[in-house]
Amino acid sequence: MSTSPAVTQGFRLISLWCRGPQNELLLDGTPDSSVGNGMGFSPPVDAVEEVKVESFQVDAAFGHTAGGTVNMVTKAGTNAFHGTAYNFNQVSALGATLFFTNRAGQKKNVSNYNQWGLTAGGPILIPRLYNGRNRVFFFFAYEGISQKLPRATSTTVPTQAQRGGDFSELLALGGNSQIYDPLTGVREGARVRRQPFAGNRIPSARISPAARNILSFYDAPNQPGVADGRNNFFVGAVGEFNTFDSEMGRLDFNISSRHKLFFAFRHNDRLLNNGTTFSNNATGTFLNQINWGATIDDVYTLMPTTVLNTRLNWLRNGEVRGGFFDGFDITSLGLPANLTAQSTRLHFPEIVVGPYAGLGSSRGGGLNLPYDNFQLFTSVNKVAGQHSIKFGGDVRLIRRTRVDFGQSAGRFEFGTIWTRGPLDNSPGAPIGQDLASMLLGLPTGGRWDINASESSQNWYLSFFVQDDIRVRPSLTLNLGLRLEQELPTTERFNRSINGFDFTTASPVNGAAAAAYGRNPIPEIPASQFRAMGGFTFAGQQNRSLFRTPPVAWSPRVGAAWTPASLGKKTVLRGGFGLFYFPLNRAGTGIDQTGFSMQTPLVSTLDGNLTPHGTLANPFPDGILRPQGSAEGLATNLGRGIGFFSNDVQNGYSLRWNFSVQHELPGKTVFEAGYIYNHGVRMELNRPLNFVPAQYLSTSPTRDQPLIDRVTANVANPFAGLIPGTGLNGTQVARTQLLLPYPHFAGISERAAPEGASYFHMLQARVEKRFSHGVQFLPTIFIQN
Repeated sequence: MSTSPAVTQGFRLISLWCRGPQNELLLDGTPDSSVGNGMGFSPPVDAVEEVKVESFQVDAAFGHTAGGTVNMVTKAGTNAFHGTAYNFNQVSALGATLFFTNRAGQKKNVSNYNQWGLTAGGPILIPRLYNGRNRVFFFFAYEGISQKLPRATSTTVPTQAQRGGDFSELLALGGNSQIYDPLTGVREGARVRRQPFAGNRIPSARISPAARNILSFYDAPNQPGVADGRNNFFVGAVGEFNTFDSEMGRLDFNISSRHKLFFAFRHNDRLLNNGTTFSNNATGTFLNQINWGATIDDVYTLMPTTVLNTRLNWLRNGEVRGGFFDGFDITSLGLPANLTAQSTRLHFPEIVVGPYAGLGSSRGGGLNLPYDNFQLFTSVNKVAGQHSIKFGGDVRLIRRTRVDFGQSAGRFEFGTIWTRGPLDNSPGAPIGQDLASMLLGLPTGGRWDINASESSQNWYLSFFVQDDIRVRPSLTLNLGLRLEQELPTTERFNRSINGFDFTTASPVNGAAAAAYGRNPIPEIPASQFRAMGGFTFAGQQNRSLFRTPPVAWSPRVGAAWTPASLGKKTVLRGGFGLFYFPLNRAGTGIDQTGFSMQTPLVSTLDGNLTPHGTLANPFPDGILRPQGSAEGLATNLGRGIGFFSNDVQNGYSLRWNFSVQHELPGKTVFEAGYIYNHGVRMELNRPLNFVPAQYLSTSPTRDQPLIDRVTANVANPFAGLIPGTGLNGTQVARTQLLLPYPHFAGISERAAPEGASYFHMLQARVEKRFSHGVQFLPTIFIQN
């Protein structure tokens, strides 16, 4: 968590009972990493003995990461009782007012940060029954945090005049600030021409009742703003309110001189209330994160030179998100009553109005997302002469359950399509026309979501072998190899697509090609017009959502040398490793297109001549219901779609480093090093449904003739074939027919393995170790 600027004040009470030496345990692997390899648990600060962060890990026991690892050593109980208690506090009363708060002439808002906790550890003792000294130990830690963070930002709200339809002040800005009347549209060739509102004022009778209700959730401006009226509202109330608690405990057992075992549990709970922008709950959201974890770790000495370590670990990351207006009655805004029965969870709709502050939440009806991560890790350590050999396996099962209601009470977007002019492709105004569109009750986009729940899982398997060889006292080599593979994700009820078929004709291809042949455009001959491709789905015969690549080989090499010729005061270190990225598709979500359905808000069916969906009736064709895989290649026709790449590959990172460390007089060390990292086959998203380059302008300035030509409305070959979408009308923009997949509004291929990255860094530091009361550590980084 971040903290607000304030003067710190605090106290630390430490009570020690015969404090003795504390045990520590460094765990191999990443048992407490969440899905996506983020941190799965935040322990109390006084439970942590040591933290080690490494950007290059030569040990092959570490994997399923791009190379960086964090190892944490936690405290444990000993034969002596010991404990701590602490409190740390920051208060805004002793801190400076935030810069933007001062600038807005507002009072300093209340903020604070309070962190407290305690720890206790020792042997298990039950008087007259059991003495656990040297055998069984306990350790427990608790921490709580309470935090208030102020906001200091500016946004834009409608002025009193604009609420009544008066945009006359914008005319002084010149340019294209005129508001045009959507009802005056007439055909002018392939374009639509409109007339301006007199005086840039919308008649009061034309203002939508629903728009008036929505406007009531905006507060009035509280500062002048800039010349065009932007940033006329300062938000300075509490932006975040966090409460957090964390508990961890462990029991250590010395079963015998050869056998040791410990059990640990972990829990933390964070509640974040994200403050509202206005004096109501239309913009407030909350986040509740609840994490649990447990570990059993067994260490058995098979013989003096051989040790077996086996660990079972479970981690659950839970996340619940939502808005303060859960259960909101959307009919109170003036939306149709029949939409209420269509909602899977009611909430305040998301309202997006150009540069003006939005209402509602991008989380819509809320999200419930628990992850479970199970791990079995085992290793055998064997010392044989100059060799220290370690080999073992790492098996993980990742399960994800997700319920995301999305915009289950609607998302309504207001742009400039209806109110710009004089032509429908004229440039839109930077401010004003979008709000005028809302006042007139004419959305330019939006959607209504009905989402399926998800229950998916995947396995990760790996085997490793590591040999650390002490060639001679001055030279050590580290040689390692890790084999790993992520198996395909499956969904319990096969509620997911598993790819895109580029070669099969769409079900609408025949009818669309015949209609196109009657009214072709010059750029594409009728014989070349095709509607190809569509989704494929998982099924009982093919439950995998993708094909995984073969086993990945991850070699690691490292060396450390202290040349005798340099007086044994210089150490040369170097290493090379190949580290594979976790697959984004594995365990981190699936695509439930068809089982989840978005009903698009279709603003027009005739090329922006007349409205179709309005605030009074935003979905006149009804709310679409999910059909699962029943529609096959016809699923989501006419909409923007996305799918994970059919070419699934593990990206990887090539890393090597080299450093020289030399001991100087006076307990001073100088070190210089170089680090290189090259990312290969990194995942990126790329659009597939774009206008080919031959139809685009090469002019360095605005090419209005070409814009007029490619955006001109032409006969739509898909008219009547794709109901409920913008591709069902009689007219369509010419650009749509120039697309390689004209039966879709857009196509995005996700996680295509085509990205790359390069990183170089030089580092130099001088460390004066603590002596005579002095310590310093100047460091220089040069990176690219």
